Amino acid sequence: MHPGLKGLAWLIGHWEGFGQTQWQGTDKRVLEQVDFHHNGEPYLHYLLQAYEDEDGQLGKPVYMETGFWVPQEKNELMVVICNPEGVAQKWFGSITGLESAPGGELGTKIDLTTDAALSEGTHTAGTRLYGRIQQKLLFACDRADQDIPLAPWLTGELERK
Repeated sequence: MHPGLKGLAWLIGHWEGFGQTQWQGTDKRVLEQVDFHHNGEPYLHYLLQAYEDEDGQLGKPVYMETGFWVPQEKNELMVVICNPEGVAQKWFGSITGLESAPGGELGTKIDLTTDAALSEGTHTAGTRLYGRIQQKLLFACDRADQDIPLAPWLTGELERK
């Protein structure tokens, strides 16, 4: 593994769990799979897939995105993400350690924000928070569109598989 990935190494692998999609009046539980892989270069490849929850089984695909997580200097991070709906985004943020997490365990927090979206639609901005708490990957993603202010969109609580 490239030494520049030290702050992201905990993400590497396959994660599965449940989450919520909330957007423009919809609110439904989904099954999620997230994969982070490396090939020796100073970045991680990322893939998120969300599916309808059919009694704990994978149903119809709901959402998918892929991209690259690229560490920068001083615990900064650049993330490039695109999806099949024609949205491509460049996110910037930071990686920080948590002094104390529930249960006295140390955790990790990643904050990301964007106001740069190349889009076929109206997507204009977003924020994302990722965290490692009690060996779980937790995330919350908010988004804004031209006529909709920043609002919750996708969350997840995943375990390494």
